[in-house]
Amino acid sequence: MDNGGEVLRRNEPFLRRSAFAAIAADPHRTDREFLEEGLHDGDPITAMLAHIGLRRLFPTSAAVDAAWRDLFGESVDLLARCAVSGPVSIRIAALSALSFAPSGLTLGLADRVLSSLAESGKPASGNRMDGVGVIGSGGGGVISDCPPALPLINAARSVDLPDGIGLLLAALPDASDRLTLFRRELDVSAPDPDRMLAVLIALQARPMPALSEALIPVARSPEPRLAVEGARALLACGGNRVFLFVLSLLKDTQDSAKKAGLLPLLARTGRPEVWPLLVAHLAHPNWIVRRSAVDAVSRFAAPENKRREVITPLLNDDHPAVACEAASHAWSLGSFDALSQLERRLDRENSRERALAAAALARLPASVALPILAERLGREKHGDVLREMMMGLRGLIPQAAAEQVVVDRMMPALRRLLDGGDPFLRSQAAVLCGLLGPPAEDLILGALEKQEHPHVLASLISALGRVGRPRMLILARFHDHPDPRVRANLMETLLPCGSSSAPYLGAGLRDVSSRVRAAAAISLFQLGRLDVVGALDRMLLETTHLPVISACRALGRLMRLQPPTLGSEHPLSLALNREARRRPISCIDIPPLLADPSLPAIFADLARIGVDESGRRITFSPVSGIGVLEKVRREEPVAHGPRRLLAAFLMGAGRSEEALTLLEVCLRDHPAVLADLLDAYRLAMITGDLVRADRFGSRVREIYPALLDACRVSVSTTPETALDFQRKLHHLSTPSMNVYPFMIGVKAQEGDRETVLELLSELLLARPTNSVVAKKLAEQLPEAAASLREALLAWVAIL
Repeated sequence: MDNGGEVLRRNEPFLRRSAFAAIAADPHRTDREFLEEGLHDGDPITAMLAHIGLRRLFPTSAAVDAAWRDLFGESVDLLARCAVSGPVSIRIAALSALSFAPSGLTLGLADRVLSSLAESGKPASGNRMDGVGVIGSGGGGVISDCPPALPLINAARSVDLPDGIGLLLAALPDASDRLTLFRRELDVSAPDPDRMLAVLIALQARPMPALSEALIPVARSPEPRLAVEGARALLACGGNRVFLFVLSLLKDTQDSAKKAGLLPLLARTGRPEVWPLLVAHLAHPNWIVRRSAVDAVSRFAAPENKRREVITPLLNDDHPAVACEAASHAWSLGSFDALSQLERRLDRENSRERALAAAALARLPASVALPILAERLGREKHGDVLREMMMGLRGLIPQAAAEQVVVDRMMPALRRLLDGGDPFLRSQAAVLCGLLGPPAEDLILGALEKQEHPHVLASLISALGRVGRPRMLILARFHDHPDPRVRANLMETLLPCGSSSAPYLGAGLRDVSSRVRAAAAISLFQLGRLDVVGALDRMLLETTHLPVISACRALGRLMRLQPPTLGSEHPLSLALNREARRRPISCIDIPPLLADPSLPAIFADLARIGVDESGRRITFSPVSGIGVLEKVRREEPVAHGPRRLLAAFLMGAGRSEEALTLLEVCLRDHPAVLADLLDAYRLAMITGDLVRADRFGSRVREIYPALLDACRVSVSTTPETALDFQRKLHHLSTPSMNVYPFMIGVKAQEGDRETVLELLSELLLARPTNSVVAKKLAEQLPEAAASLREALLAWVAIL
């Protein structure tokens, strides 16, 4: 079976989405590399899930978060307008950008988008964006109408309105209203397959267990794609308890497309009763089913020799697609014949067979496949085969860029291609040089001196940007090149040159080509020029397609940036902090810990428990509150607020081990909350878990003295109350929750209302039955949190 890293780097979208969804739900610090890699994935749902995971892993301060939301406020409004009307290509680009909106998405917007899908009818097949992209470029789309035109190569992905709206629905914040929306859509979307697909795609990315029963009729649909996507959503939401139902779907259907979709899905469950079915389908008369069965068998949790034994006979299958699929998996299972089979097929006259063999080779280890593909690349003439070879090389080279043996084998092949006469192959070789990284830098620089074809130049410039070493003097001479592709790629490559590139980027912001302007805006923004967002907003208001699409894609890239991961000295971080300091104190927003939309309903439900049917107040018990919170946790398993409240109530009910488990997860999301650390340390001691007690205790001993020192510095700035504060500090030398009232008092004296709210929110979640804390927080919450304030006051009334 695959380890975590291999699963995350798989080319299969559903498998990668599932892996990223699991990480985004409970990210750890060790997941940062995968999340940052996924943030710029070509699959927008994978990128959105990585974005959610990074936001949970690196939360921003309230002031910076507010500045970030304000910065893109108008952009989100304009993107929402583009998402509900106009050509399909613009709507898809706007939906993809909206999924990264910093202020979150509203259910009202989701309603508008879903309604617009019903009104617009089925999009024409010509509007599908299948593999449209730019060689050596950071974005896709039409670049120039000027000859000479070269074929464009990019990953083959089908993005249509259902996918885009599914992405939008998956990005909706967890809340009870979200459940209501999805339940309604499953009821009303039956006549509209595209609308139903959007819901199913969203549920695969962000499962909702409460909807498992409602998905059963969808999985029975006679339409193959609806049935398969419904089964995927059902397994994501229902887990093993719906396994037998999905198994019955496979046994009952005679539709080959359904069988092909269900086989790999069932294989991932690892259930022993699936194995005989998978083996039986290896002999199915339809080649699509056989190919799917090969893939399913190879991923099943069975011994390697057992899987190899049943796959090996299919190396000689009559259909080349099945034989190539079998070869790619048999090699990884230890078959010595698989590689020679693929090499023979690469030399066949049939171009379809050569393309299938190239695609299968791309799934083998880089050290094995790279030399074979690189050697044949210069001889291949058929476009489909070249495309598969190129996509394979693009995926393999980053895996082997650090292996000197592979680099030594690749460099001569790339040099021959760059010196050849075919501009298409020269352009592709430039892309591969960029993926190879620093070892190919001299080769790129040498080629830049003698290349004249604009598309080859564009790819070389982009490759130099991938190498990551600023070459200002070399790049500057291309700033007024007549081809917009060259200028656009130059705008992105200039970013590592820092502030010295600002004049050229500023000129790019005034370029006649919308794509050049968008690329310049992306680089300038990362250099701290926040005002370029306004320029992109103006592009959204233009009446032609290209500027709007370029602006949508640029805003999508900017909004997915994560300021906390950039470092405090990054130009963008510095600019955002300056912007945050300019915000008036009165414009303080909801503290991040209380931003969970389910909290008002939770406190309202808790308040109702403390009142009997006649409206009289009764004694509130933590045990009764646990039932309310466990129900919310089942519906929203990743929400921080319900999790922390449940830990507090479990602690009050004496269920220390369960509370400690939840607290440990809370500390992964918010590692600096002192109240959580103190409670976790105490519970670890109570339960006798000395390993965790030592870990939490060391963190408390590390944080607490630094906190007291900061308090002493603050006290020295308030001489009128210094004596009283110093006396309190003397009694707080031992770690204690009593430090919170002291810190709140200090920050109140300084007029730092934002920090006071954050400290009170930490206290409320840790001690929800403390009526003084709840009332104090309710009185100070801003108008934006009116619903939470009312719920807290009702809660205080029954305590």
